[in-house]
Amino acid sequence: MTQTKEQTENQDKAERYLSRINLVEREIRGKRLELEALRYKASGAGAIRYDRDRVQTSPQDYMTMVIEDVLELEKQIKEDEESIEDIKGEAYRIVRQMQDRDNRALIEWFYLNGLSMTETAEFMKMSERNAYYIQDKALEEFGALL
Repeated sequence: MTQTKEQTENQDKAERYLSRINLVEREIRGKRLELEALRYKASGAGAIRYDRDRVQTSPQDYMTMVIEDVLELEKQIKEDEESIEDIKGEAYRIVRQMQDRDNRALIEWFYLNGLSMTETAEFMKMSERNAYYIQDKALEEFGALL
């Protein structure tokens, strides 16, 4: 069965929209890891070793820079979390409008909850191959509602 241009465009539109969620969530995870590393440095456990590092700043200047970096990262993470909350809220609103139950479940579990396709298929009590087949229909329905 060949797809119409409109169906393909709807799938592409949905894929772009839903992939933004995944991208922002990965960015948040990366920033949290960076924040954890900065906090580790600030705690003294990862402090500068003056016998190896050549640093032109005093320990107080260094700590001030680390604290500023921590505060900036915390601010960015909060903004990203608010952004992802808005995007996901809109996506869930669209999912609730979808007519097909399997399409709704696939979008919700695979794209919004971040399960793998194998986990999504298990949750939906179907084969992974069938879940991939449903994915095209689900993206098309979601994209048509965007």
